[in-house]
Amino acid sequence: MADSTDSGSKLASLNSTTLGVEMPQITLPDGSKVQTGTVGALLINIRAYNEAHQAGDKDKMAALEEAMRATLPLLHKVGMFDLFRPEEWIAGDNEGRKAVGKMYMEFKSSQQ
Repeated sequence: MADSTDSGSKLASLNSTTLGVEMPQITLPDGSKVQTGTVGALLINIRAYNEAHQAGDKDKMAALEEAMRATLPLLHKVGMFDLFRPEEWIAGDNEGRKAVGKMYMEFKSSQQ
């Protein structure tokens, strides 16, 4: 498993590529640093995933899944999935949200 610096650098690169601008890190009250722009990049990637799913573009879906998966440790740390439970992400007909919810459930079970 990569250390948090490596995964933070990867996330920063993915966010910058998705958003078209380099996003800064901020320091949380506990002293840990987190990458900004992650939620915005995730929303853009979910939309792109939905379009790729509708077009049947499995290669693009796989690339987007990698980018979305990279957000999970940070989103877990800041409590995103406490506020919006993974079951809520999976419900409905939004394929990108479903994918994120399922990936988070896999991520969470691998952390136990």
